[in-house]
Amino acid sequence: MLPRVSRTFAINIRLLRGRFGEAVRVGYLLCRAADALEDSWPGDAAAIHRHFAHFLAALDGDRTALATLTREAGHVAGGRTDLELVAALPRVLNVVRALPSAHRDPVLRCVHTLASGMERYAARAATRGEERPYLDDERELDDYCWTVAGCVGVMLTEVFAAEYGIESATAHEARLAQAPIVGEALQLTNILLDWPVDMRRGRCYVPASWLDEQGLTPADLVGRDTPAMRAVAARLAERARAALARVPDYVDLLPPRRVRYRLFCLWPALWASRSLDHALRDPEFPWGARRPKLPKHELWRSALGSALIAIRRGSLRRFYARDTGAALAAG
Repeated sequence: MLPRVSRTFAINIRLLRGRFGEAVRVGYLLCRAADALEDSWPGDAAAIHRHFAHFLAALDGDRTALATLTREAGHVAGGRTDLELVAALPRVLNVVRALPSAHRDPVLRCVHTLASGMERYAARAATRGEERPYLDDERELDDYCWTVAGCVGVMLTEVFAAEYGIESATAHEARLAQAPIVGEALQLTNILLDWPVDMRRGRCYVPASWLDEQGLTPADLVGRDTPAMRAVAARLAERARAALARVPDYVDLLPPRRVRYRLFCLWPALWASRSLDHALRDPEFPWGARRPKLPKHELWRSALGSALIAIRRGSLRRFYARDTGAALAAG
């Protein structure tokens, strides 16, 4: 199922082994299932609350809620892979329950946080209509990025500790403090890269306060190039790049010998930065209809280059700065 719901993630997940890899795989699938409830299952606020209530109860072991959710998802899937994943949720949960509690509990906590936040935003959006942005202001942009992506970094860090142990409480706490930044950086990048698609389906993740400052509505963000639209896009790109520039702050806290996990965290950030560069070279991005996609050979060039120096902190940071163009401090 993983390559069907995320071809890019299916590449770097292969780096992880054993129970750690298994926990991350099923954790990701549960997050994608929650994402399907937010994005792919239309309905009013009451229906959204009902679907998420069944999902959260199923995570807690409610078999009746699980059966109801999967049956209804199967009826509406219609070939949609993400809803087919929801329909197959019992198989995913069987694997989750087979994990040791030290691996299982962080996964379930993360998915609870993610699904609860998605429910809150999606149900509110259903009452507003498509003419209103999904998020009100910059504070909500931060909260949304934490809810749907930053908490995943905390989950990864806790499962990493369960698998490999904690060499010191200080190191673990430092990782937890930096853990959200990787997911949040990727989420900000995706909001910009998905702009051409999301805006046309009535989902504007640009904060309403940003649009108000420029005298814009969500409808003004597609179809034509304007200075005001460009200013909003540049603001979002700057925020995404600033977050991506901080990714090495987390990676550097990981033991150099854990090369696979270091690369697992690093590759998506490299790909996100290159994808931004690629998209912004398109004169019709982001107001045009297409979402520019980074060529596959660019993905592998970054991945292979970083793999050669992943064990050395300073070298890895310099490679990241050179590869992304980020203004990073020397390692």
